[in-house]
Amino acid sequence: MVTTPTPPAEPPQAAAEAVLAGHEELIASVAPPENPPRVGVWTIAVYALTMFGFQLTLLLPALFSLAYKVQLIDPAGKDASLGFVLGVGGLISLLVGLPVGVLSDGTRLAWGRRRPFLAAGLVLSALGALIIAVAPAITFMLAGYVVVGVANAAIGTAINPFLAEQVPAEQRGTVGALGGVTAAVAGVGATLLGSFLTGNILVLFLTPVAVLGIAALLYVVVIPDRPASEDVRVGSILEVFGNIWFNPLKHSDFALVWLGKFCLSFGSTFFSTYQLYLLQDRLGLTPEQAGRQLAAVGGLSLLALVGSSIAGGTLSDRFKRRKPFIFLATGLIVAGLAVAASAPSMLLFAVGGILLSAGTGAFNSVDLALASDVMPEKDKAGKYMNIYYLSGTLAGVLAPLIASVILRLGGGGNYGGLFLSGAVLGLGAVVTAAKIRSVR
Repeated sequence: MVTTPTPPAEPPQAAAEAVLAGHEELIASVAPPENPPRVGVWTIAVYALTMFGFQLTLLLPALFSLAYKVQLIDPAGKDASLGFVLGVGGLISLLVGLPVGVLSDGTRLAWGRRRPFLAAGLVLSALGALIIAVAPAITFMLAGYVVVGVANAAIGTAINPFLAEQVPAEQRGTVGALGGVTAAVAGVGATLLGSFLTGNILVLFLTPVAVLGIAALLYVVVIPDRPASEDVRVGSILEVFGNIWFNPLKHSDFALVWLGKFCLSFGSTFFSTYQLYLLQDRLGLTPEQAGRQLAAVGGLSLLALVGSSIAGGTLSDRFKRRKPFIFLATGLIVAGLAVAASAPSMLLFAVGGILLSAGTGAFNSVDLALASDVMPEKDKAGKYMNIYYLSGTLAGVLAPLIASVILRLGGGGNYGGLFLSGAVLGLGAVVTAAKIRSVR
């Protein structure tokens, strides 16, 4: 969500990465068997900078520049057009991006198995951004967004294995936390940066690619890589898809956790996708003014999200209860959406966004613990955790498509009704949590 410094849900390429990460039984021989040596400050800094550039390429289009470009091309039908680009483009990118991780794990080029995908992804990212920037119609924007989605799948495939392949177990928590920090900073920076670059559409779309390009140059120089060994077997794409399946009837508690997160993610995605338009249409702000206001609120939302995340996870562990915190977090999210839906001023809109962020932080920390508690097979944590994260990703892909239908029912521009619809869907998380039997 824009008012929070983190994306509303995993983007489409993240789903591909999640599915492929769950394929650990087939690709275990790719990673070196020994625990890697400790990494130094310079290596960590380069990784953090690269992750920041990557997050910026994800979040600036998703949270600002795509919506801005759509309204330039199709001001009358911007609601439906934005949903069309994000939804259809996301689905296509997800399906096309799935083979990328499999190909990377089996690449035997002398330059390594990750670097070629980072370089190719960077080129495709620039190409996709250029297509979107100069697109004269929505269909061309969609084509550019699909290219960007494939590019991000390639970049993520190159960067995401860093923790498992390059960082020893005793450093992974610290280094991994930088991913969340960079996403937070990039989320706030995306709307602020976008608000200053609307005067030049090419610069608006190519700036995040340039930032990533500088970081990627350092990454390929500093971070070691090697080709896959001859005996690596990565399996087929059908096997990858098969690995994300589990029996929801047999493992009903885990299925309920998955469904609850899926329902709640819709409201967050509705909010993040259309809040720029709401501020323009309801409060009369220009895109530049709206972007700066959202960036300012994003800083406050970051504090709320981090604080509630720590408090929710800590207290749920102390009291050995999950459900009450899920109910409370869902209530905050629903309240935030309701307040934002009817907000007549920027102040009340900010209140709604902060409530939403506080609820999101608490929900994510406690729901993750809940998913771990009800995991069907403890020895396959990688598989089930990636299935869990896929729920938010799929909601993030489907929500824009559904949003365009809801907005059309309201005659267009009914953002209040859209946010309230997200609140109603979010209440599904209360119902699913209440039905879980194995955890209190």
